[in-house]
Amino acid sequence: MNRRWLRVGVPIAVTVALLFLVLRAVRPAELVETLAEVSPGFVLLAALAAFGFIAARAWRYRLLLGNGQARRMPTLLAVTLSSWGASLLLPGPSGDAAFVMLARTRLDAPVAVGVGAAVLSRLLDLVSLLLIALITAPLAGVILPRPLLGGGVALALLIAAGLAGLFWSRSRRSIVGWLERLALPASIHERLHFAIEELGSGSRPALLLAATLTARIATGLQYFALFAAIDQPLSLVQVWFALSIRTLLLAVPIQGVVGLGTTQVWWAAGLTLLGWPADEALAASLSVHILDLCVSLPQAALGWLLISLHRPTQGNEQAAAVEAQGR
Repeated sequence: MNRRWLRVGVPIAVTVALLFLVLRAVRPAELVETLAEVSPGFVLLAALAAFGFIAARAWRYRLLLGNGQARRMPTLLAVTLSSWGASLLLPGPSGDAAFVMLARTRLDAPVAVGVGAAVLSRLLDLVSLLLIALITAPLAGVILPRPLLGGGVALALLIAAGLAGLFWSRSRRSIVGWLERLALPASIHERLHFAIEELGSGSRPALLLAATLTARIATGLQYFALFAAIDQPLSLVQVWFALSIRTLLLAVPIQGVVGLGTTQVWWAAGLTLLGWPADEALAASLSVHILDLCVSLPQAALGWLLISLHRPTQGNEQAAAVEAQGR
C-alpha cells in the first residue's frame, strides 16, 4: 500500500512543485492573452499532423505485430489512439501498458509479443530522436560538446545494431540460443522464443524505418504549427531539435501528471540551447503544451470511444484471463 501511495504521490508532488515554478515565470494574464489570440488555421494543421503521427505509429505496430497476417487497421488505429491518450494523461509507462493490454484483448496479440512491440517501438524512437538531435543541432546553430556528440552517435549505432540483429535470422537464432541458457521457467522460454520469432521474422526493417521517419516528420510539423499558432518564430529545423531534446527527456522516470511541470522544463532545455531566455521558453512551452492537449486529447478520446463501442469477444476475454493466470 505504501508503494502504491508513493507511485501516486511522487508524480503529483513533482507536478505541483514544477508547475509552481513555471507559473512564477509566466504571467497568467499574458498566458490567457496568448491562448486567446492563437491562429485557428495553425491549430487545425497541428491536429492533422498529430493524427498523421498516430497513423504512422499504428502502421509501425501493424508491421511489428503482423508477421505476414493482415491486422485490422481501424482497430489498430483505435488501440494506438487510446494508448497515446493514456501516455498524455498519466506519468510513467502507462501508454505502453495500455497498448499491451488493448493489443491482447482487441488484436489477439500475446502479452510477450505486445511488450516486445512496445519496446521495439521505443528503441526505434530513441534512435531516430538521437540522430535528429545530432543532425539538426548544427543546422539550428547549436554547438554540442564533443563527448555528448560522440556518446549520442555511439548509443544510436549500438541500438541500431541490436535491432538489426533481431531482424536477421542468423543473429536471431543466436539471441534465442543465449536466452535458452538462462535459468528461466519453460513457459517463459516458450513465450520469449515465440515473441522474438514473431517480431523478428515478420517485420520489414525498411518499412519500419519509413514508418518511424514519417512519425518524426508528422510530429515535427505538429509542433511547428503549434509554435506558429502562438506567433513564436521557430524554423522547422529548430522545432525538430528542441522537440528531440524534449522527447528524449521524457524518458526521465519521474514525469508530471498530464505532463504539467516536467514537460515545460524539458521544452525549456531544448529552447534555451537555441538561445531563448529561460522565462520566455517556459512561457511558450506552457502555451504550446495546453494547445497540444487541446489538439491531442479529443483524438485520443475518439480512440477510447471506438474501443468501447466494439467490446472484445468472449473468447478474447477468456484467452486473456487464461494467459494472465499462467504468468
